[in-house]
Amino acid sequence: MKFSIEKDQILNKIQFINSIVPIRNPLPILTNILLEADEEKNIIRLSSTDLEVTAVSEIECQVKEGGKTAIPAKNITEIIRYMPEDEIRFSVKENKCRIKCLNTDFSLICANPEDFPEIPERNWESSFTINAKLFSKIVEKTSFAVSDQFGRPAFSGILWELDEHLQKMVATDGKRLGKYEIQLPLNIEKRSIIMPIKGLNLVRRIITDEIPDLRILAEESAISFDYNSYKIYSRLIEANYPDYEAVIPYDNSKIVEIDLESLKNAVHRVSLLASEDTFTVMLNFSKNQLKISSEDVEKGSADEILEIGAESTKIENFQIGFNYKYLLEILNLIDSEKVQIKFENSLDPVLFYNTEYPENEENIFLLMPLRLSENI
Repeated sequence: MKFSIEKDQILNKIQFINSIVPIRNPLPILTNILLEADEEKNIIRLSSTDLEVTAVSEIECQVKEGGKTAIPAKNITEIIRYMPEDEIRFSVKENKCRIKCLNTDFSLICANPEDFPEIPERNWESSFTINAKLFSKIVEKTSFAVSDQFGRPAFSGILWELDEHLQKMVATDGKRLGKYEIQLPLNIEKRSIIMPIKGLNLVRRIITDEIPDLRILAEESAISFDYNSYKIYSRLIEANYPDYEAVIPYDNSKIVEIDLESLKNAVHRVSLLASEDTFTVMLNFSKNQLKISSEDVEKGSADEILEIGAESTKIENFQIGFNYKYLLEILNLIDSEKVQIKFENSLDPVLFYNTEYPENEENIFLLMPLRLSENI
């Protein structure tokens, strides 16, 4: 195998492919990148996998001789990163890869490419396209609530309820919930899938303003993405998703709208003295005012008062506590100048909304108060 390529053509792509490679794995072959050169097409192909998510990228370059090898991911990525800004020449013979650039010369011992897991070709005939920026936005507005605990597999991904006309994505960890709903026709059979967050985050990393469409193939046990010169394949989570609608209190009667930036800034400031054990901030509503406070027995206390207008009279003499990290996470996802908050009682789920939405779209955020003993 022999080919040459400019450093700026390969660096970003090999760094991306390397990000999937597991640092520690009982299968040593997975710590490598599969490097293939196609002489007929004048392309090289970089592939990596952790057996749950697989990423492939193709790059056009000058290929003098085709072939493939499994090259140590960390070593080759660092070598390319520190090479001079010039053409890099690769040649592979038996189990050694020579990498040359100007006066720099490396020789890397490679693994047997036949040991690398097979990456099957997908049949993209049943795929559909979606606006890439919109897909990234929907994932962003729900992924904050994905659980990082392994005990509940369904909660470690995002539920996508696919439909010919209405698309819904939902994520929850039992304390937070994000739901995004949009009227969007797709050429797809109605079904529900649970997508692992790792693959979705990888897709979001490669989306740019220059390329509008993302191609998606949703199969029985996997979901595949085709964008630019990348293909990302991810196994689906096989689990039953809970009845999330049953826990969304749409009819909460106490409603208030607050200037978003004022609320975020106040919570930021007050949280400086919040307990490092519970991260608690308290919201105390009185007539036309909201008092945000925190206290730590070792550090002290803080409070700030916001004027919030006459509509807050419905929740006079009302107090509720939140984990300020979760609260700020949700507030940072609000897109309008004001945030609408719907309460019922101090132990019940609280809903957060934008006060304005694009046509045919709606986003709901749910947060459990800290004092609630039972999760979703």
